[in-house]
Amino acid sequence: MATEKVFRARINRRRIRELFLDGEYISIQDLKDRDDIRLEQKVQKYLSKDISDYPSPVEFHITEVAHVTNKTSLEDIWESEGFMGLNRESLSWWSLKINEVDIRAAEERFLEKLFPDITKEEKTAHPPFLSEFTTSPLFLNETSRYGNFRFTFPLTELMEAYKKQKCEGQEPILRIYETKLFKQEIEYVVLVHSPEFNEMFVQFPLLTSSPLVAYDGHQIIWKAQAICETHNFRLAICGNKAVAQSKYPFQFYVWDQVSLAFHTSEVLTFPKRKLKASLSCCEQDLNINLSNGQNCASLDEAKKCIESLQDDDDEKEDEKEEHKSVDVKMEVD
Repeated sequence: MATEKVFRARINRRRIRELFLDGEYISIQDLKDRDDIRLEQKVQKYLSKDISDYPSPVEFHITEVAHVTNKTSLEDIWESEGFMGLNRESLSWWSLKINEVDIRAAEERFLEKLFPDITKEEKTAHPPFLSEFTTSPLFLNETSRYGNFRFTFPLTELMEAYKKQKCEGQEPILRIYETKLFKQEIEYVVLVHSPEFNEMFVQFPLLTSSPLVAYDGHQIIWKAQAICETHNFRLAICGNKAVAQSKYPFQFYVWDQVSLAFHTSEVLTFPKRKLKASLSCCEQDLNINLSNGQNCASLDEAKKCIESLQDDDDEKEDEKEEHKSVDVKMEVD
């Protein structure tokens, strides 16, 4: 009989202690029952709570991913024209980018499960409620714990670039890499790698075996178990409607998310004009700062930093203007 693997502790590159379990995604309910987690008091503070009447699971279909970074790393990305794996694992980390349209679509899928006979018209007319519950940091696109600068790419575009540059045209392989636990956060990591490295990563199961996360070739399908950081509302069923009702006292609980880790020891490159078009600003989270580097003092400073970046076309235009100035000066002389 195989021995059950246990969570181990390590200090990550952001100098934060985390628990991790290789090659498995452990659901929140199963985490509650594990002996190796019961001893972790900081995790248990939130995980051990029994919070009822909130939407779970909620199925999201995500077509965009984001890489958030600080000013120091932004300059490195710009100079190298892309993203490179970090540390000895050579992994480039991306999060899911979830917008209001994604939340509304997930809400409709949730309504279909609550009310199997609901019509399309009834779903469309149903008052929004899920946005009251999507309060974890994953859903807060105006702020970030990781810096002021967010690169956002369509997942298909990122996968296609990875396929061409790292996989020699073959389809990338997606695997169950690990479950990571923090004090209040549960992270399910998807490993993306080239078929060339199948032997290196064969110990990690293929993502197709996961009941929590899937990939259908153009989107990540994620069954989110805990979408609130702070539970200010409870889900009430009133007739044929789902309603968010105020909850008092509010409660803190764990929240979960999915990350994609692309294995690349060399830069995954993009044209500078594409990098700039994909780049936006966000406020640094004032409560938790995990950026590990230089940040901007304000959003205006971050915007000016982006404006100062010159892509290849900008540089060519500047050269043309310089030549024009020289020619005009020569004619005057």
